[in-house]
Amino acid sequence: MNHKNIYKQNGKYVIKKNIYCKSIYYGTFDNLTDAIEQRNILIKNKWHKNATTNYPKEQRFPKYQVKKTECGYLVLNKKTGRTFGTYKNYEYANIIKKILPFYGNEINIRQIENVAHKEFYKYITYNETKGRYHVIYEGFVRSTHRRLEDALYERDLIIKYDGDEELMCEDPTIIHDYKKEKLPSFEHECENIRYRDENKNKYQLEKQIRNHKIVIGSYPTYDLACLIKRYLDSKKWKSDAVKHIIKTTRNIHKRDKYIHKRNGYFYIERKNGDNIIIYAKYKDIDLARHVKNYLAMNNWHKKFIKRYEKKYYLNKVETEYYYDSTDFFIGVT
Repeated sequence: MNHKNIYKQNGKYVIKKNIYCKSIYYGTFDNLTDAIEQRNILIKNKWHKNATTNYPKEQRFPKYQVKKTECGYLVLNKKTGRTFGTYKNYEYANIIKKILPFYGNEINIRQIENVAHKEFYKYITYNETKGRYHVIYEGFVRSTHRRLEDALYERDLIIKYDGDEELMCEDPTIIHDYKKEKLPSFEHECENIRYRDENKNKYQLEKQIRNHKIVIGSYPTYDLACLIKRYLDSKKWKSDAVKHIIKTTRNIHKRDKYIHKRNGYFYIERKNGDNIIIYAKYKDIDLARHVKNYLAMNNWHKKFIKRYEKKYYLNKVETEYYYDSTDFFIGVT
């Protein structure tokens, strides 16, 4: 049968399409005419399952938006509030936004980011011998560039005009300004990172060393996991560097144990059987961490809390570890 994306199975007609490395099932129809009509509606609507393409609510694709933050761009599920990122480049984040709906609730963000990376650099290759980027379209090298940004500009025009050089020359506009923001690494370097939805810190960094898989730690953002991965790469995954990062990560994960935030306060509390013992509450998270650490070191005796508070204010002690780009590397050269 010669009807693209329509397959005959058991006497009926099934619409299926592979999009962004995901096989999507769009329904089964009793006759070919109905299948073709639905397939054409889907094409007009970019293959989305929604009200316009006549799918019930429970089958419709989720909607996403790109939101700018101080740290970069988040991709946000508009209904559930679930976020992915942050990403440093808007165009890359926008590709993530386009891909996510096709994965429904079965999201492997690492896989999606790999697909997005390939889409971002589609038709572009790097010639190591010549040190040049090539734009290859329909089997031919269409242009060669020293700078990656120039290759991206040329690639966009080639796609827009399907390689028609006359139309390309007449168009002086820039489709995307790639000089404004940091580009994703041309080689997708963070292959050791897995997205684990069940984790509070969802980006897990791991490494196969000889015959053993070592889990370095889990982190709240992909960028932070990448930063640590690149650092360990630079140290050739030496034992001292690996042990330091593992220890620091564990300390960070433990820093807020027994601290819970409610109504704008940070409560230090522990469960004792069926009862919850509240030791103190503070507006200042650093003070809460400081007092909690001393309580843990001194068998949780409440009578010394005022002493711990006084020591904090006298010395203005701050938490040792933070999720930023420097504290993971303290103590390692």
